[in-house]
Amino acid sequence: MDTLAQTPETRPVEPTTFAPEIALFTKHLDAISDVLIGMVMALQEVTKRSRDELFKFEDERCSIEDDGKSRKVTIPSAEHREWRKLSRMYEHFELSRVLFPRSLLVSLVSQYDAYLGRLLRVIFLRKPDILNGSEKKLSFEALNSFGSISEAREYILEKEVEGILRSSHVDQFRWMERTFDLPLTKGLKSWPSFIELTERRNLFVHTDGVISSQYISVCKLHKYPLEADIVEGKRLDVPQKYFQEGYATIYEIGVKLGHVLWRKLFPEERDKADSQLTDLAFELIDRGKYSLAIRLLDFACEELKRFSNESHQLTFIVNRAQAYKWNGDDERCRRIMKNVDWSAKGDQFRLADAVLAED
Repeated sequence: MDTLAQTPETRPVEPTTFAPEIALFTKHLDAISDVLIGMVMALQEVTKRSRDELFKFEDERCSIEDDGKSRKVTIPSAEHREWRKLSRMYEHFELSRVLFPRSLLVSLVSQYDAYLGRLLRVIFLRKPDILNGSEKKLSFEALNSFGSISEAREYILEKEVEGILRSSHVDQFRWMERTFDLPLTKGLKSWPSFIELTERRNLFVHTDGVISSQYISVCKLHKYPLEADIVEGKRLDVPQKYFQEGYATIYEIGVKLGHVLWRKLFPEERDKADSQLTDLAFELIDRGKYSLAIRLLDFACEELKRFSNESHQLTFIVNRAQAYKWNGDDERCRRIMKNVDWSAKGDQFRLADAVLAED
Protein backbone atom coordinates (compact mmCIF):
# COMPACT_ATOMS: atom_id res chain seq x y z
CA MET A 1 0.00 0.00 0.00
CA ASP A 2 1.37 3.37 -1.03
CA THR A 3 1.84 6.00 1.65
CA LEU A 4 2.13 9.75 1.31
CA ALA A 5 5.39 10.78 2.96
CA GLN A 6 5.82 14.31 4.25
CA THR A 7 8.47 16.16 2.31
CA PRO A 8 10.50 18.95 3.93
CA GLU A 9 8.18 21.39 2.13
CA THR A 10 4.94 19.90 3.55
CA ARG A 11 6.08 18.82 7.01
CA PRO A 12 4.80 21.16 9.73
CA VAL A 13 7.48 23.54 10.93
CA GLU A 14 7.78 24.10 14.66
CA PRO A 15 7.41 27.81 15.52
CA THR A 16 10.75 29.44 16.20
CA THR A 17 9.48 32.93 17.01
CA PHE A 18 7.05 34.41 19.50
CA ALA A 19 4.58 35.91 17.01
CA PRO A 20 2.50 32.77 16.27
CA GLU A 21 2.50 31.76 19.93
CA ILE A 22 1.18 35.14 21.10
CA ALA A 23 -1.42 35.11 18.32
CA LEU A 24 -2.57 31.60 19.23
CA PHE A 25 -2.73 32.47 22.93
CA THR A 26 -4.93 35.55 22.39
CA LYS A 27 -7.15 33.68 19.92
CA HIS A 28 -7.76 30.91 22.45
CA LEU A 29 -8.59 33.41 25.20
CA ASP A 30 -11.00 35.28 22.92
CA ALA A 31 -12.73 32.01 22.01
CA ILE A 32 -13.25 31.13 25.68
CA SER A 33 -14.46 34.63 26.57
CA ASP A 34 -16.90 34.88 23.67
CA VAL A 35 -18.29 31.40 24.34
CA LEU A 36 -19.10 32.28 27.95
CA ILE A 37 -21.44 35.12 27.01
CA GLY A 38 -23.39 33.01 24.52
CA MET A 39 -23.49 29.93 26.73
CA VAL A 40 -24.63 31.83 29.82
CA MET A 41 -27.55 33.27 27.85
CA ALA A 42 -28.38 29.82 26.47
CA LEU A 43 -28.19 28.23 29.93
CA GLN A 44 -30.47 30.91 31.37
CA GLU A 45 -33.02 30.19 28.66
CA VAL A 46 -32.99 26.38 28.98
CA THR A 47 -33.02 26.63 32.80
CA LYS A 48 -36.09 28.86 32.67
CA ARG A 49 -37.77 26.50 30.20
CA SER A 50 -36.97 23.50 32.41
CA ARG A 51 -38.30 25.29 35.49
CA ASP A 52 -41.52 26.24 33.67
CA GLU A 53 -42.05 22.63 32.55
CA LEU A 54 -41.54 21.37 36.10
CA PHE A 55 -43.91 23.93 37.62
CA LYS A 56 -46.53 23.29 34.93
CA PHE A 57 -46.37 19.55 35.66
CA GLU A 58 -46.75 20.20 39.39
CA ASP A 59 -49.66 22.59 38.87
CA GLU A 60 -51.53 20.16 36.62
CA ARG A 61 -50.77 16.78 38.26
CA CYS A 62 -49.74 17.43 41.87
CA SER A 63 -51.19 19.06 44.96
CA ILE A 64 -49.69 22.52 45.63
CA GLU A 65 -49.62 24.54 48.84
CA ASP A 66 -48.14 27.97 48.18
CA ASP A 67 -48.41 30.75 50.76
CA GLY A 68 -46.20 33.14 48.84
CA LYS A 69 -43.17 32.35 50.99
CA SER A 70 -42.79 28.63 50.42
CA ARG A 71 -44.11 26.09 47.94
CA LYS A 72 -45.02 22.58 49.13
CA VAL A 73 -45.65 19.93 46.47
CA THR A 74 -47.35 16.60 47.12
CA ILE A 75 -46.64 14.17 44.28
CA PRO A 76 -48.99 11.26 43.55
CA SER A 77 -47.10 7.96 43.42
CA ALA A 78 -48.15 7.39 39.81
CA GLU A 79 -46.55 10.71 38.80
CA HIS A 80 -43.38 10.42 40.85
CA ARG A 81 -41.16 8.98 38.10
CA GLU A 82 -42.02 11.73 35.62
CA TRP A 83 -41.67 14.39 38.32
CA ARG A 84 -38.21 13.08 39.25
CA LYS A 85 -37.15 13.28 35.62
CA LEU A 86 -38.26 16.91 35.27
CA SER A 87 -36.90 17.85 38.71
CA ARG A 88 -33.52 16.27 38.00
CA MET A 89 -33.24 18.07 34.65
CA TYR A 90 -34.02 21.43 36.27
CA GLU A 91 -31.50 20.76 39.05
CA HIS A 92 -28.79 19.90 36.51
CA PHE A 93 -29.37 23.07 34.51
CA GLU A 94 -29.19 25.13 37.70
CA LEU A 95 -25.90 23.47 38.64
CA SER A 96 -24.49 24.01 35.14
CA ARG A 97 -24.98 27.76 35.55
CA VAL A 98 -22.49 27.58 38.43
CA LEU A 99 -20.13 24.92 37.09
CA PHE A 100 -19.79 26.15 33.49
CA PRO A 101 -18.18 29.55 34.32
CA ARG A 102 -15.85 27.74 36.74
CA SER A 103 -14.67 25.36 34.04
CA LEU A 104 -14.03 28.24 31.63
CA LEU A 105 -12.03 30.10 34.29
CA VAL A 106 -9.91 26.98 34.77
CA SER A 107 -9.50 26.88 30.98
CA LEU A 108 -8.21 30.48 30.93
CA VAL A 109 -5.41 29.60 33.32
CA SER A 110 -4.71 26.34 31.47
CA GLN A 111 -4.32 28.27 28.21
CA TYR A 112 -1.83 30.59 29.90
CA ASP A 113 0.15 27.61 31.23
CA ALA A 114 0.27 25.96 27.79
CA TYR A 115 1.28 29.29 26.23
CA LEU A 116 4.14 29.76 28.71
CA GLY A 117 5.34 26.26 27.94
CA ARG A 118 5.41 27.05 24.22
CA LEU A 119 7.30 30.31 24.80
CA LEU A 120 9.93 28.52 26.86
CA ARG A 121 10.25 25.87 24.19
CA VAL A 122 10.93 28.53 21.54
CA ILE A 123 13.56 30.09 23.81
CA PHE A 124 15.30 26.78 24.53
CA LEU A 125 15.27 25.79 20.85
CA ARG A 126 16.80 29.08 19.74
CA LYS A 127 19.10 29.57 22.72
CA PRO A 128 20.15 26.04 23.69
CA ASP A 129 23.00 27.42 25.82
CA ILE A 130 20.37 28.17 28.49
CA LEU A 131 19.93 24.42 28.90
CA ASN A 132 23.61 24.03 29.69
CA GLY A 133 22.85 25.11 33.23
CA SER A 134 20.01 22.62 33.60
CA GLU A 135 20.20 20.41 36.66
CA LYS A 136 18.29 17.61 34.92
CA LYS A 137 20.42 14.45 34.89
CA LEU A 138 20.30 11.31 32.78
CA SER A 139 21.22 7.85 33.94
CA PHE A 140 23.62 5.84 31.81
CA GLU A 141 20.72 3.53 30.89
CA ALA A 142 18.55 6.44 29.77
CA LEU A 143 21.43 7.97 27.82
CA ASN A 144 21.93 4.71 25.92
CA SER A 145 18.28 4.73 24.88
CA PHE A 146 18.74 7.89 22.79
CA GLY A 147 19.92 7.60 19.23
CA SER A 148 21.72 10.95 19.22
CA ILE A 149 22.74 13.92 21.31
CA SER A 150 19.85 15.90 19.78
CA GLU A 151 17.36 13.34 21.13
CA ALA A 152 18.89 13.61 24.58
CA ARG A 153 18.74 17.40 24.37
CA GLU A 154 15.06 17.20 23.36
CA TYR A 155 14.39 15.04 26.40
CA ILE A 156 16.16 17.53 28.68
CA LEU A 157 14.23 20.40 27.05
CA GLU A 158 10.87 18.73 27.70
CA LYS A 159 11.80 17.92 31.29
CA GLU A 160 13.00 21.48 31.89
CA VAL A 161 9.74 22.98 30.59
CA GLU A 162 7.69 20.45 32.52
CA GLY A 163 9.58 21.20 35.73
CA ILE A 164 9.02 24.95 35.39
CA LEU A 165 5.29 24.53 34.66
CA ARG A 166 4.84 22.26 37.68
CA SER A 167 5.99 25.05 40.00
CA SER A 168 3.67 27.79 41.26
CA HIS A 169 3.00 30.81 39.06
CA VAL A 170 4.95 32.95 41.51
CA ASP A 171 7.96 30.63 41.26
CA GLN A 172 7.69 30.60 37.47
CA PHE A 173 8.09 34.37 37.36
CA ARG A 174 10.96 34.23 39.86
CA TRP A 175 12.72 31.66 37.67
CA MET A 176 12.27 33.82 34.56
CA GLU A 177 13.43 36.97 36.35
CA ARG A 178 16.55 35.16 37.55
CA THR A 179 17.29 33.30 34.31
CA PHE A 180 16.64 36.16 31.89
CA ASP A 181 17.72 39.02 34.20
CA LEU A 182 14.38 40.83 33.91
CA PRO A 183 12.22 42.65 36.51
CA LEU A 184 8.95 41.10 35.29
CA THR A 185 6.64 41.93 38.21
CA LYS A 186 8.00 45.31 39.34
CA GLY A 187 5.30 47.93 38.84
CA LEU A 188 2.93 45.38 37.30
CA LYS A 189 -0.45 46.59 38.61
CA SER A 190 -2.33 43.49 37.52
CA TRP A 191 0.03 41.12 39.35
CA PRO A 192 -2.15 40.79 42.52
CA SER A 193 -5.21 40.03 40.36
CA PHE A 194 -3.24 37.47 38.37
CA ILE A 195 -2.14 35.67 41.53
CA GLU A 196 -5.67 35.71 42.99
CA LEU A 197 -7.03 34.31 39.72
CA THR A 198 -4.56 31.44 39.65
CA GLU A 199 -5.21 30.69 43.32
CA ARG A 200 -8.98 30.69 42.71
CA ARG A 201 -8.39 28.29 39.84
CA ASN A 202 -6.57 25.99 42.28
CA LEU A 203 -9.58 26.10 44.62
CA PHE A 204 -11.95 25.07 41.84
CA VAL A 205 -9.68 22.20 40.83
CA HIS A 206 -8.86 20.91 44.33
CA THR A 207 -11.53 22.06 46.83
CA ASP A 208 -14.67 22.68 44.76
CA GLY A 209 -14.13 26.41 45.25
CA VAL A 210 -14.00 26.31 49.07
CA ILE A 211 -11.61 28.98 50.39
CA SER A 212 -8.50 27.62 52.09
CA SER A 213 -6.02 29.27 54.43
CA GLN A 214 -3.41 29.06 51.67
CA TYR A 215 -5.63 31.05 49.27
CA ILE A 216 -6.02 33.80 51.86
CA SER A 217 -2.33 33.90 52.82
CA VAL A 218 -1.09 33.95 49.20
CA CYS A 219 -3.53 36.72 48.25
CA LYS A 220 -2.48 38.81 51.26
CA LEU A 221 1.21 38.19 50.55
CA HIS A 222 0.79 39.63 47.05
CA LYS A 223 -1.42 42.49 48.26
CA TYR A 224 -4.66 41.43 46.60
CA PRO A 225 -7.53 43.41 48.25
CA LEU A 226 -9.70 40.65 49.73
CA GLU A 227 -13.27 41.58 50.60
CA ALA A 228 -14.41 41.39 54.22
CA ASP A 229 -16.59 38.31 53.65
CA ILE A 230 -13.69 36.23 52.25
CA VAL A 231 -13.19 33.71 55.03
CA GLU A 232 -11.91 30.16 55.20
CA GLY A 233 -14.64 27.63 54.37
CA LYS A 234 -16.71 29.92 52.15
CA ARG A 235 -17.27 28.75 48.56
CA LEU A 236 -16.20 31.11 45.76
CA ASP A 237 -18.05 31.55 42.49
CA VAL A 238 -17.39 33.13 39.09
CA PRO A 239 -19.72 36.09 38.42
CA GLN A 240 -19.65 37.26 34.81
CA LYS A 241 -17.99 40.56 35.73
CA TYR A 242 -15.23 38.68 37.58
CA PHE A 243 -14.73 36.34 34.63
CA GLN A 244 -14.34 39.22 32.15
CA GLU A 245 -11.79 40.90 34.41
CA GLY A 246 -9.99 37.57 34.76
CA TYR A 247 -9.91 37.20 30.99
CA ALA A 248 -8.44 40.70 30.64
CA THR A 249 -5.84 40.00 33.34
CA ILE A 250 -4.65 36.75 31.76
CA TYR A 251 -4.62 38.41 28.32
CA GLU A 252 -2.59 41.37 29.60
CA ILE A 253 -0.09 39.30 31.60
CA GLY A 254 0.44 36.83 28.76
CA VAL A 255 0.94 39.42 26.02
CA LYS A 256 3.22 41.61 28.15
CA LEU A 257 5.32 38.64 29.21
CA GLY A 258 5.66 37.46 25.62
CA HIS A 259 6.77 40.85 24.37
CA VAL A 260 9.22 41.53 27.20
CA LEU A 261 10.92 38.16 26.65
CA TRP A 262 10.80 38.55 22.86
CA ARG A 263 12.48 41.96 22.86
CA LYS A 264 15.02 41.01 25.54
CA LEU A 265 16.16 37.72 24.00
CA PHE A 266 15.76 38.49 20.30
CA PRO A 267 16.29 42.27 19.87
CA GLU A 268 16.95 41.83 16.15
CA GLU A 269 13.21 41.05 15.78
CA ARG A 270 11.99 44.29 17.34
CA ASP A 271 10.30 45.38 14.09
CA LYS A 272 8.24 42.15 14.00
CA ALA A 273 7.40 42.57 17.68
CA ASP A 274 6.28 46.18 17.15
CA SER A 275 4.09 45.18 14.21
CA GLN A 276 2.52 42.31 16.12
CA LEU A 277 1.72 44.43 19.18
CA THR A 278 0.34 47.22 16.99
CA ASP A 279 -2.00 44.82 15.19
CA LEU A 280 -3.11 43.23 18.45
CA ALA A 281 -3.94 46.56 20.10
CA PHE A 282 -5.73 47.90 17.02
CA GLU A 283 -7.85 44.75 16.80
CA LEU A 284 -8.91 45.26 20.42
CA ILE A 285 -9.91 48.85 19.62
CA ASP A 286 -11.81 47.69 16.54
CA ARG A 287 -13.72 45.16 18.68
CA GLY A 288 -14.60 47.78 21.29
CA LYS A 289 -12.32 46.32 23.99
CA TYR A 290 -10.92 49.75 24.82
CA SER A 291 -9.87 49.11 28.43
CA LEU A 292 -7.80 46.09 27.44
CA ALA A 293 -6.29 47.99 24.50
CA ILE A 294 -5.33 50.78 26.94
CA ARG A 295 -3.46 48.28 29.14
CA LEU A 296 -1.35 47.13 26.20
CA LEU A 297 -0.81 50.60 24.74
CA ASP A 298 0.16 52.13 28.11
CA PHE A 299 2.68 49.31 28.33
CA ALA A 300 3.97 50.02 24.82
CA CYS A 301 4.34 53.76 25.32
CA GLU A 302 5.50 53.92 28.95
CA GLU A 303 7.50 50.72 29.48
CA LEU A 304 8.92 49.48 26.17
CA LYS A 305 10.45 52.88 25.28
CA ARG A 306 12.63 51.44 22.48
CA PHE A 307 11.04 50.89 19.06
CA SER A 308 12.26 49.66 15.70
CA ASN A 309 11.41 53.00 14.05
CA GLU A 310 9.54 56.27 14.61
CA SER A 311 6.52 55.15 12.60
CA HIS A 312 5.80 52.32 15.04
CA GLN A 313 6.29 54.64 18.01
CA LEU A 314 3.87 57.25 16.62
CA THR A 315 1.34 54.57 15.76
CA PHE A 316 1.39 53.34 19.35
CA ILE A 317 0.82 56.92 20.57
CA VAL A 318 -2.10 57.57 18.20
CA ASN A 319 -3.76 54.25 19.01
CA ARG A 320 -3.29 54.86 22.72
CA ALA A 321 -4.93 58.27 22.42
CA GLN A 322 -7.88 56.94 20.44
CA ALA A 323 -8.37 54.03 22.86
CA TYR A 324 -8.77 56.56 25.68
CA LYS A 325 -11.06 58.71 23.55
CA TRP A 326 -13.43 55.90 22.59
CA ASN A 327 -13.35 54.76 26.23
CA GLY A 328 -14.78 58.16 27.22
CA ASP A 329 -11.63 59.93 28.41
CA ASP A 330 -11.26 62.84 25.97
CA GLU A 331 -8.99 64.77 28.33
CA ARG A 332 -6.44 61.93 28.51
CA CYS A 333 -6.59 61.63 24.73
CA ARG A 334 -5.77 65.32 24.31
CA ARG A 335 -2.89 65.16 26.80
CA ILE A 336 -1.33 62.21 24.99
CA MET A 337 -1.55 63.88 21.59
CA LYS A 338 -0.15 67.21 22.85
CA ASN A 339 3.12 65.54 23.80
CA VAL A 340 4.07 65.28 20.12
CA ASP A 341 4.58 68.01 17.52
CA TRP A 342 2.44 66.44 14.78
CA SER A 343 3.03 69.28 12.33
CA ALA A 344 6.48 67.83 11.65
CA LYS A 345 5.17 64.30 11.03
CA GLY A 346 3.73 62.55 7.99
CA ASP A 347 0.30 63.26 6.51
CA GLN A 348 -1.32 60.19 8.08
CA PHE A 349 -0.24 61.28 11.56
CA ARG A 350 -1.30 64.92 11.04
CA LEU A 351 -4.68 63.61 9.88
CA ALA A 352 -4.96 61.39 12.97
CA ASP A 353 -4.20 64.38 15.20
CA ALA A 354 -6.92 66.45 13.51
CA VAL A 355 -9.50 63.65 13.73
CA LEU A 356 -8.87 63.00 17.43
CA ALA A 357 -9.06 66.76 18.10
CA GLU A 358 -12.37 66.75 16.17
CA ASP A 359 -10.91 69.42 13.88
